[in-house]
Amino acid sequence: MYDVISKAGRVLAGALTLVAVVAGVPATAQAAPEHPGRLVSHTAQPPGWGEWSRASIVEYSTEAATGGTTKSAGLLLLPDAPAPEGGYPVVAWDHGTSGLAPRCGLTTSKAARERPLLQSFLDQGWAVVAPDYLGLSAGADTVHPYLHTRSEATATIDVVRAARAAEPSLSPSWSVVGGSQGGHAALATGNLAADYAPELDFRGTVALAPESQFEQILSRLDPKVPNLPVVDRLVGPFAGMLAGLRATRPDLDVNGTLSARGRQVVDAIATSCVHEFDAVVDGASLGALLARPMESAGVGAALRDYMMVPTVGYRQPILIAHGATDMVVPLPMTLALLGQMRSAGTEVEFAQYPGGHEQIAAESHRRVLDFVGGLFAA
Repeated sequence: MYDVISKAGRVLAGALTLVAVVAGVPATAQAAPEHPGRLVSHTAQPPGWGEWSRASIVEYSTEAATGGTTKSAGLLLLPDAPAPEGGYPVVAWDHGTSGLAPRCGLTTSKAARERPLLQSFLDQGWAVVAPDYLGLSAGADTVHPYLHTRSEATATIDVVRAARAAEPSLSPSWSVVGGSQGGHAALATGNLAADYAPELDFRGTVALAPESQFEQILSRLDPKVPNLPVVDRLVGPFAGMLAGLRATRPDLDVNGTLSARGRQVVDAIATSCVHEFDAVVDGASLGALLARPMESAGVGAALRDYMMVPTVGYRQPILIAHGATDMVVPLPMTLALLGQMRSAGTEVEFAQYPGGHEQIAAESHRRVLDFVGGLFAA
């Protein structure tokens, strides 16, 4: 897609950059996306964009879920204070469920919902990078592989690589923090970071109410599952998982596992943002999505492989925080994950708070800042 720039092309590119500077237009760095983490473009946003004072959008290459590379995007936020010696430490923020369509990422929303937490990171003197995740950026060529462990991690690590190429003031030292789907992504990132990007100095992981264990339940469903309100709130996310699995595993007959209603819901979820999920589902039950058991034709096993949180292989500190009254990701899910990780020999700090899913970021805020600060001070 991108040719090697010839000598004449380099001259033309330089001239265009000069024209852009003279005209007052922010220059955009360009590079070919042959390798994961390669910077494609870096576009500064005007002060006040999304209420951020120093924000930019980074486009970069990352692993495609079916092989090769693809293009994605993320935010780069810088503190107002000058960079310290050695550069700004970097916090990668992994956001919660936002949907599956190319209009559902942080580069579209300007991270408005995340502003209090991300601003607190900036106030500590840390830079913030935040991936849209694969498929959530404008112009994406794939459905977002919702809760796909591998691509969440690679999208996060590669945006850190690209941000450092775009902004020389960033330190190689970085940590990852995420909530809900982002907690799932943060754990996936922490597990992969040292091996995938050994040139960086990865320090550790914070996961707030991470989504986990759902694959153990949903991968074993069949059409006879009764219509129960307590579990049918999972219909939209379940459809999103199936849309992602279908996109990443074209060799599987995911559609053959779905009923006609199920195919309709999964197709619609694949082009929806999270606030549209209820309207798309329109009262369908989990069982109504299926024509045959999930375990048939290997679909259930594939879903477990697709989204399971690793329990071993972590090399840096981990903090998991969860609310006791969380009804979106119930506390027993994380307690089960903790048991699995600790049984496997993985050391994890755990903090429990009284609130629910929406309160965990605020309730754990001081602990998170202290934990991340300790990682960077180590």
